[in-house]
Amino acid sequence: MPRIARKNSSSCFYHVMVQGINKEHIFKDEKWIEKYKKFMQEKLEESEVTILAYCVMINHVHLLIHSDSSANLSKYMQKLNSAYSKFYNVVNERIGYVFRDRFRSQEICSERQLYTCLKYIHNNPVKANIVSFMYEYPYSSYNEFVNEKDIITKESIKLLFNTEENYMEQFNKVHLIDDEENIDEFIDLKEKDVLDFIYEIENKYGRKISEIKKDKSLLRKVIKAARMQTDVTLVKLASILNVSKSTVENYERKKWKKEPSQIPKWKKEPSQFPKIERM
Repeated sequence: MPRIARKNSSSCFYHVMVQGINKEHIFKDEKWIEKYKKFMQEKLEESEVTILAYCVMINHVHLLIHSDSSANLSKYMQKLNSAYSKFYNVVNERIGYVFRDRFRSQEICSERQLYTCLKYIHNNPVKANIVSFMYEYPYSSYNEFVNEKDIITKESIKLLFNTEENYMEQFNKVHLIDDEENIDEFIDLKEKDVLDFIYEIENKYGRKISEIKKDKSLLRKVIKAARMQTDVTLVKLASILNVSKSTVENYERKKWKKEPSQIPKWKKEPSQFPKIERM
């Protein structure tokens, strides 16, 4: 089947995702992640794109990319993933696909969406319960904005914040935005299979799911975590927990009560945001 050409974004900003075939752990330790990052940087030198943010997880990668055309974006991703696939197959003495698809991409259409996406990418390891704070994860671009630059460049910073210097105040504010209502607009790629997740939960609490579901507070935590960390459907999760679909829906939607001191809120003012450059 011929591939359908990707449409150009009207803003030139894209949220890009790639995932290992069958959710395999193709970035299982530092060696593999650093190799992918090396290819990310090498292929930038021969491509017309700019990486604005990234996060490499165990089996998938999130990128925020600026590109004048979808064609340039596709060329970059093809070069990047082809280089890593060849390396991965040689080292593992295997053949075949390494990635699930070419890549998936979403157009970024507004300044709010741009900054929400930036935080969303850096927050992936926190959401997956790998670390407690964004700065603790060594394989995202978060610390590149704070310390030494590697893949993130001055051009990356200028495209995001309309300046190359004195951007940290705005960077910090963006990462404090409480924007849960809009986070679901980004396509997510889950790390875990739901049955592996359930096994981990039972070991963590020392209780079977049949016992956990009797504790409403704990059941709510399990439902929200399962929906965030796996791609299980509402119907399947309800079946595994032996509860109704409406119970899963209600518990998933219920907001957590947050102490104001724990989650600072910041209402953005339009004048504080650089305008996205249009084609």
